[in-house]
Amino acid sequence: MERPLLPSTHDLEAFVAAIEAGTMGGAADALDLTQSAVTKRIARLESQLGSLLLERGRFGVRPTPAGGALYPEARRALETLRRATELVRAERAARHETLRITASHTVGEYLLPDWLAAYRRSGGASHATMRIANSPAVLEAVREGEADLGFVEHGGDVHGVESLLVGRDELVVVVATSHRWASRRTISARELPREPYLTREPASGTRTVAEDALAAVGVTLDPALEAQSLETVKRSVAGGDGFSLLSPLAVAHEVEAGSLAIRPVRGADLRRELRAVRRRPRGSVPGGGREPARQLWRWLAEEVTPAAEAAGAAAGAVGEATDVAQAGTTSG
Repeated sequence: MERPLLPSTHDLEAFVAAIEAGTMGGAADALDLTQSAVTKRIARLESQLGSLLLERGRFGVRPTPAGGALYPEARRALETLRRATELVRAERAARHETLRITASHTVGEYLLPDWLAAYRRSGGASHATMRIANSPAVLEAVREGEADLGFVEHGGDVHGVESLLVGRDELVVVVATSHRWASRRTISARELPREPYLTREPASGTRTVAEDALAAVGVTLDPALEAQSLETVKRSVAGGDGFSLLSPLAVAHEVEAGSLAIRPVRGADLRRELRAVRRRPRGSVPGGGREPARQLWRWLAEEVTPAAEAAGAAAGAVGEATDVAQAGTTSG
C-alpha cells in the first residue's frame, strides 16, 4: 500500500500563520516572506489535500470547515517538531561542552579530581563526566570515541592514540601493620611467592605492571584473591592475610590511619608511567577532537607533565643511589 505524502512543514507554517494573523499580509510578515510566497505555499497545501482550507474576502482570511479541522492538528504538529529540534540541538550543545573522561582507578580516584579542580580554577571547562575503568577499557573508550580523554596506568597497546606523561609512581608491597613484613625495611622480589597474593582483576593496569616487572626477573605470582574492587583488596589485606602490590596513592589514607603498611620491593623495577591518552586524528591536523578536550590536554602538558618529568628524573637519581647501597647489603 502506497504511503500518502505528508504536507511540507513550510506549507503548514504558512497555513497556520495565515489563520492566526487573519490576513495573507500578516502571515507574510510573521514568516518574513513575501505575500506571494505565502499564497503559493497555502495553494500547494490545498492541492495536496484536495480541499479548500481558507476563505478569502474583504475580511481577510478565515478557515473553511476543512481548514478548521486541520488548524489545531497542524499547530500541534509544528510545536512538536520545534520541541524535538530544540531537544536535539540542546543535546548536541551539551555534548560539545561536556568533557567526557574515562580513567583508570589510580589516576581517576587519586589524581584526576585535584587536576580537574585546578583546571577549573584556571578557567577551564566547568562540566565533565568521568567513568572509572581498567586501562584496556579506557583505551577502547578513547579509540571508539566514547571518551574525549583517557588516563591509563601502563603503556600497553597504545596503537591509534596519542599519549602524554602525567605522572610516575612505583608500586609497593602493601600489608597489614600486624603482618611480619611490616617490620621490614624492604621486601625481596624473590620472597613474594611465599605469601598469599591479593590483587585486582587481570585487566587492571596496576596488576599488569606488577606482574610484568616481576616476570622480567623470573618471579611469578599465583593470586590467592582476585577482585574488581580496589576497596575489597585493601580490606582483605588489612585482615592480616597476605599482601598486595599497589600504588602508594591508593593506600595513603590507610597508611596514615595505621591499618596498612607499605614497603618497597628490591630486585624488580616496579616504577611505572601514568599517561593521558586521546584519539589520534584521522586528518593531518594534530591534536584533533572537541575543543574542551584540546584545552585540557594543553593544560596537562603545561601544568602536569613538567612536574611528572621532574619527579621521574629525581626518582631515577635516588634509584641509582639505592641500587648501589643495596648491592652490598641484605635485609633480614
